[in-house]
Amino acid sequence: MRVSRSSLAWGLTLILLGVFLFAQQQGMIRVPVPAWSLLFGAAGLLFLLGALTDLSKWGLLFPGFILLGIGVVIFLSESTSASGNVIGSVFLASVALPFWVVALVRRANWWALIPAGVITTVGMMPLLAETQVRDEVVAGILFLGLGATFGLVRLATIGQGGMSWAWYPAVILGGIGLTLMVSNNPQAWPLVLIGAGVLLLVRSFLPRRRTDRPEAKG
Repeated sequence: MRVSRSSLAWGLTLILLGVFLFAQQQGMIRVPVPAWSLLFGAAGLLFLLGALTDLSKWGLLFPGFILLGIGVVIFLSESTSASGNVIGSVFLASVALPFWVVALVRRANWWALIPAGVITTVGMMPLLAETQVRDEVVAGILFLGLGATFGLVRLATIGQGGMSWAWYPAVILGGIGLTLMVSNNPQAWPLVLIGAGVLLLVRSFLPRRRTDRPEAKG
């Protein structure tokens, strides 16, 4: 008889978690970690284990990291004094992580860099709200993060034709971000010009796609 290892693992895990949850509710055991935090964390680890044992099932990374993130969020909200901004950033990080892993594992998955960069950038905003950073600086960091995302897309697709479009949103969004950050600091404008020059120099050394024109027949 052929036994499904995945079904066996899930079945045993659910039974053990159910027994643990029942024992904790009855006061038979006491742990400093909330039961639901352990439940979601264990479920997330199972999905991640499935992805690691079979790399072709990389889709399991998404429920794995997100469930693990929910477990961490429950722990932070019930067992610590972490603020809502910190908890929100942690959850968004768990959503962005699988996209980063998918993009790093295989170069053809460059598309994953876009949601990874956008979610990571948005996830930084609640943390910045905890500081005394000015609003225009926060907005500048947001645009810089979005611009850097498209810059990574272009760098990850060097040698692939038709991907040069990524430079345009990278430069435009990055330029808006820099303008917002230095709008009240004129002394920073020389750094902006230097940064723009460095960007153009880097771009000049990147390989370009060559198009061979058909020779005219006489």
